[in-house]
Amino acid sequence: MGNTTMHFEGIYTPVITPFGEDHSIDYDAFAAQVQYLVDAGVQGLMVGGTTGEYYVESHEERVKLLEISKQVAADKAIVIFGTGSVNPDHSIKLAEDGAKHGADVILLATPPYSLPTQRELALHALTIDRAANLPIMLYNYPDRMGVNMEEEFFDRVARSANFQAIKESSGDINRLHMLARDYPHIQTACGMDDQALEFFAWGRKAGCVQVLTSCRKNT
Repeated sequence: MGNTTMHFEGIYTPVITPFGEDHSIDYDAFAAQVQYLVDAGVQGLMVGGTTGEYYVESHEERVKLLEISKQVAADKAIVIFGTGSVNPDHSIKLAEDGAKHGADVILLATPPYSLPTQRELALHALTIDRAANLPIMLYNYPDRMGVNMEEEFFDRVARSANFQAIKESSGDINRLHMLARDYPHIQTACGMDDQALEFFAWGRKAGCVQVLTSCRKNT
């Protein structure tokens, strides 16, 4: 599916992960939630993102959530699969399995806590790109990850046409202006609910809307 051009318009909802009292994932509740969102008419589902609490889920759990999402959503909504991890090797494996199990788009974030340089971040992103060869939505959330995706990063990853969009969650509206002016080929999705109006005024057509939160104790 490499070099397929995706057009991101509408609402892309980060899907929460429901957990039982024993802290195991309630897959039936997850499937019901995905069905609810699809029936509500959202254009895309973001599975395994920060809101989904990927950081307390195993690799196998994350892949199973992707499989359920694809089965329930069918062709009614695109499925964006999160590959975020502290360990870059885990992100690469998630990208490989994302492609294997039918993800439409890869969500690619900065590895948290490690504070990579822009060159290191770009090399990491390009490695994940080669592993999946799918359309990619970048995820810029410096408050969680510690690092912004800056101009050097965008210039380096531009060699691949798979980098097609970015979920911009920095909270800095100047970032929108920079992306729209200097990198118009990267579609910008609003990741901060309180900035949606300005994003749309600047011609952006997609928003990643938070609807619920969940909680799981890490045992």
